[in-house]
Amino acid sequence: MCKKKGSNYIFKKTLVFYDYETFGTNVSLDKISQFCSIEVDSTFKYFSKKNIFFCHPPLDYLPDPKSILITKILPQYTQKYGVNEYFFAKKIYKIFSQKNICIIGYNNINFDNLFTRNLFYRNLFDPYEWSWKNGNFTWDILNILRAFYVFHPNTMLWPSDTKGIVSFKLFDITKINKITHVQTHDACSDVLATILVAKRLYKKNKKFFLFLYEISHKKYILSFILRNYNKPFFYLSSYFGSKNSNLGCVMIIGSHPNYKNSFIIIDLSICLKKIFYFYSHVKSHKITIKNLFDCGIKVIYLNKSPLLFSYNSLSLYDCNRIKINYIRCQKNFFLLQKNASIKNWIISFFSCETPKRMVHDVDLMLYNNFFFSEDKLLFLLLHKKFPLKWINWYPKFIDNRIEEIFFRIKARNFIDLLNNREKNHWKKYCQHKFNSVFINQYINNIKNLQLQVKEKNLFLLKQLIVYTKKIKHDIKNIF
Repeated sequence: MCKKKGSNYIFKKTLVFYDYETFGTNVSLDKISQFCSIEVDSTFKYFSKKNIFFCHPPLDYLPDPKSILITKILPQYTQKYGVNEYFFAKKIYKIFSQKNICIIGYNNINFDNLFTRNLFYRNLFDPYEWSWKNGNFTWDILNILRAFYVFHPNTMLWPSDTKGIVSFKLFDITKINKITHVQTHDACSDVLATILVAKRLYKKNKKFFLFLYEISHKKYILSFILRNYNKPFFYLSSYFGSKNSNLGCVMIIGSHPNYKNSFIIIDLSICLKKIFYFYSHVKSHKITIKNLFDCGIKVIYLNKSPLLFSYNSLSLYDCNRIKINYIRCQKNFFLLQKNASIKNWIISFFSCETPKRMVHDVDLMLYNNFFFSEDKLLFLLLHKKFPLKWINWYPKFIDNRIEEIFFRIKARNFIDLLNNREKNHWKKYCQHKFNSVFINQYINNIKNLQLQVKEKNLFLLKQLIVYTKKIKHDIKNIF
């Protein structure tokens, strides 16, 4: 598009809009059923064909029945029209590894991007590089909409409930603004709708749209924080909820002692009596991090592209419109400035956070560590080889997670490649995970759900039971 004068940020020439439909909402354990991406140029004209892929789940996974009711995508459909997860991940990684692209979605920062990380991790692609390497960047139209609502409310019509709370659901936004949205919870339809929403915002206020793009970059965010370290400022985040226009007036308590590029903040718009009571009267060992979060303590993560705005960016009229108590924010700021020792007290709790409980499932170990560069070189060799060439190939990895990940890639996607020892390991694993008690309980849950749904959805649940019984049979007779 254009380069803002005096800015180091250029709106990317290629925008890759994408969306997933999934078999559940657990970003670590649930699987993706559908992917769609559309590449758009700087004028929001479609210039590449749509990429639509389906992915069928592996033998050791059963969908969340409620997700089937939402997306209407059965595992049988993905078996017929989709690919296994390894080839699915490889296709998406190729799209996201292009140079100088902006990868965009709707609520992707907190949902789709996390599924992407876990998908790539499970299939030995780097979980992070796609989002930043080669000039790449990820952006979220949901946050952009929220910013337009706060600063330029006349840009769009805003749907609200009976209490006047604005809904930022994509379907609600497109409906009230008469933007084409053929079918919700269809990845392709949602991508097209997201593009049209972004295009509307860009056309209505190009200057503000590009400004939001600029301030979403990590370098800008860090610079902003350093300039406003001892000042109040506005933070746009779902932390604060739609009833507060997703906006909070905050100040920085300090750098997070355990997580690089993260900052502890406090919400200045709430009453601080509770946290001062804890500070003065309650023994520290009786206070938890959750207690602090309940008192308005939050964390800003630079890698989530937080939208931060200076204290003078909103007028008193705007604060009243979006129900921010300007006077309370000022009083709380000066109160904290006078009681600087409370900051160190708050940070001390994050310094000694309770270690996360040990997990033994390698699928849940994404955040244990980054992959070593030596291992990533072996990943490249692995992906260059046709899977048949993996037979009797056992590379020596440094990271002790990878051997099991590689085994699961073969077992889940290319079961014929397993040797006798691996077959026995996979058989025991599947039969233990999906024992008779689990399968019977899963089917009973579906039957209970059948009593609650409309008749037109009964077919979906009946087919899911058919699929489950087949999985049970396949596991029993696996080899």
